[in-house]
Amino acid sequence: MNFLESSEQLLFILTSIIYGTTFLIATRYLLKKGAYPQKLVYLSLILGFLAQTIALNIRAIFVESCPLGNAFEITQFITWSLVLLYFIIRPVFKIKLLGYFTAFIASLSTAIVLLFPKLDESYTTINDKPIETLIELHASLAIFSYALFTLLAILSLMYLIQQYGLKKQLFKGLFRYLPPIQKLDSIATSLLWIGIFILFIALIFGAVFWIEEPERVPTLKFFSTLILFSAYVILGALKQLNWISPRKQAILAIIFFVSAILSLWTIDQSPNEADRSIESTSLPSNS
Repeated sequence: MNFLESSEQLLFILTSIIYGTTFLIATRYLLKKGAYPQKLVYLSLILGFLAQTIALNIRAIFVESCPLGNAFEITQFITWSLVLLYFIIRPVFKIKLLGYFTAFIASLSTAIVLLFPKLDESYTTINDKPIETLIELHASLAIFSYALFTLLAILSLMYLIQQYGLKKQLFKGLFRYLPPIQKLDSIATSLLWIGIFILFIALIFGAVFWIEEPERVPTLKFFSTLILFSAYVILGALKQLNWISPRKQAILAIIFFVSAILSLWTIDQSPNEADRSIESTSLPSNS
């Protein structure tokens, strides 16, 4: 194991530790002091984001492309995109606890993929620059839409927690810093349609590649993404027509998110995935 390999592994581990520690410290503040350390959470997320950025760049050096070849890399990239989205929308929507819930999801996702080394198995890449570019456009846009849907799930969880607090008349600790449910519902609906649009563009690139090189496309993964896209479109349409309540939208958004992540991990381990490319790529050992 050379210096870059060991540095990459340590940085991924450090990233998970930073996110996890941030969440635990913030939880302790909320439970013991009834206060939320907003600046501490923000600065800690910056530190974790920087560590994860460096780690992903090192991985990109090894695979000589955007690191989206297995479940480990996809999860890390979704998490990285989620934290990036938090930094982008934080000054716009000004939701105090968004950083807290982002740290929770980020720590959970990065810890899970580190605990299961099989998710970081070696894979193959396509040694054809035009085709590789098309694949990376599809994959990058799809992963970014997944990050938006992750953020949507976070806001949906916050909505359900706040609704529960209002019913039980709980106004201290965590509930004190949650925004009004009307604001959460409005932002969630906007993010839903933005995610749908970006995933639609990603599917167009995927369809073009599928038409050009059908034998190289992991059919199960492509159609599972298409099903997920359809599910979110139906959810958005039902909400737009006021055929479902904000509560039901929140519950379905969380269910769709969990299903999407589980499908990514499951389908990525399918034996058919080995047929998608032509040149083997060696990844750093995680043992």
